Amino acid sequence: MGSNSPCFAIPHSPSSATFQHPHQFNQLTSRLAYNHYNNNNNNNNNSYSGNGMDAPRSTLKRKPSLDHDSPMPSSGPPSPSADDQGEAKVKRVRTTAEHVSKSKTVNKLIATLNVSQLVNLISTLVESHPSLAEEIGNIVPRPTVLSVEALLSSLETKLQNAFPYTKWGPGRDDYSFNRVKPALDELVETLVDYTNHFTSPPEFPATSFAFLHIATEFGHRLPVWDNAAHNEHKTDLYRTLAEYWIKAIQDASSKLEDGKIYGQKTVQEWAEHLEHHNIKSRGRFTSAIEEFKSKLGWIIGIQPSYPNYINSAAGSPATN
Repeated sequence: MGSNSPCFAIPHSPSSATFQHPHQFNQLTSRLAYNHYNNNNNNNNNSYSGNGMDAPRSTLKRKPSLDHDSPMPSSGPPSPSADDQGEAKVKRVRTTAEHVSKSKTVNKLIATLNVSQLVNLISTLVESHPSLAEEIGNIVPRPTVLSVEALLSSLETKLQNAFPYTKWGPGRDDYSFNRVKPALDELVETLVDYTNHFTSPPEFPATSFAFLHIATEFGHRLPVWDNAAHNEHKTDLYRTLAEYWIKAIQDASSKLEDGKIYGQKTVQEWAEHLEHHNIKSRGRFTSAIEEFKSKLGWIIGIQPSYPNYINSAAGSPATN
C-alpha cells in the first residue's frame, strides 16, 4: 500500500451546488448538517476529488419532516392496500361459495330421506342442541287435519302389515299381539298427541270437532284381541277421546259467551258424529253426549230436560 493511500476510504465532500442528502431532512436540519460538513472538510475537497472517490451516503437516521409539503405521519394503522382489499374480497367470495355449496349438498342429502328418517334426524339434533326445539317449533308449519289424517293412515297401514301372515288372515292371539304391539303403541300415542293438539288453543271448535271425528274413527278400527287384557289399548283410548270431546264442547261453549255464533247445520253435524261414535263404542261417549246437550243442545233445539234423538244414543246397541 502506498504512503499516499489511506488505509480506509475517506469520504470527500461534494460541491455545494450539487449536494443532495439521500434522505429527506427537514429544512433546518439539512442546512445545519450541510454547513457543518462543509466547514470540517473544506480543505480536503480537492484531494478527495483527485482520488476519484465517491462520497459515502449519510448514516443519519431520518427525522420527522417540518416541511408543510411533507405528509403528516399517521397515528392509526395503515390503510389496506388495493392488493389486500382484493385478496379479502376473493376470500369472502370463496367462503360464500363454499357455504352455498355445502348448503346445496345438505339439501340434496335431506331430499333422499323418508319421513321416518327425517323425524329421527331432527329429533337427534334437538336432543344434542335443546335450544333448537323452540326455533324449529316456530318455523315448522302447523299440522292440518288432512296432513295428520294422512300420517295416521300410514301408521295404521304399518300396524296391519305387522301382523304375522296366516291362511286365515290376521291373528288375534297373544303371539300376534306381541308382534304388532310396537306399531299399535305408536299409532295410539300419535293419535292422542294430535287429538290434544287440535283441541287446544288457538284451534277453532270446527277444527277440533272435525279432527275428533276422524280420530275416533281410527279408534274404532283398532283390533280386538282374544285376550281381554290386550284390549285395554282400545278401552283407554275411548276414555281419552271422550275426555277430549268434552273439552272441545266446553271450549265451544265458552266462545259462545264471548259472542261466537255457530250455525245450526254445523252444530247438528257435531251432534250426529258424537251419536255415531257413542253407538259404535257401546256407550263410551255417553258423558260427552250429556255435556253436549247441556252446553250446545239449545242451538239445535235439544235441551237437557228434553233428550230427543241424541239422548237415546246411550242406550242404543253397538255395532262393531
